[in-house]
Amino acid sequence: MSAPAYVCPMHADVRAEAPGKCPHCNMALVQEGAKFAILRHFLSSPLHIAVMIVVMLALMAAAMMLR
Repeated sequence: MSAPAYVCPMHADVRAEAPGKCPHCNMALVQEGAKFAILRHFLSSPLHIAVMIVVMLALMAAAMMLR
């Protein structure tokens, strides 16, 4: 069995043999084949959750103004 490869969820060309950080975006590398890696990354920090909520509310408000 081969060792797992680690990839950046945002940059498919970034691969490593061990966990680390992406040189392009500084995101944590995840094991190849990991499901929902980007969602897990965003939910790993309260700041990410707050930003997602603010963006979602802003988009909803903009959509309601267009009606």
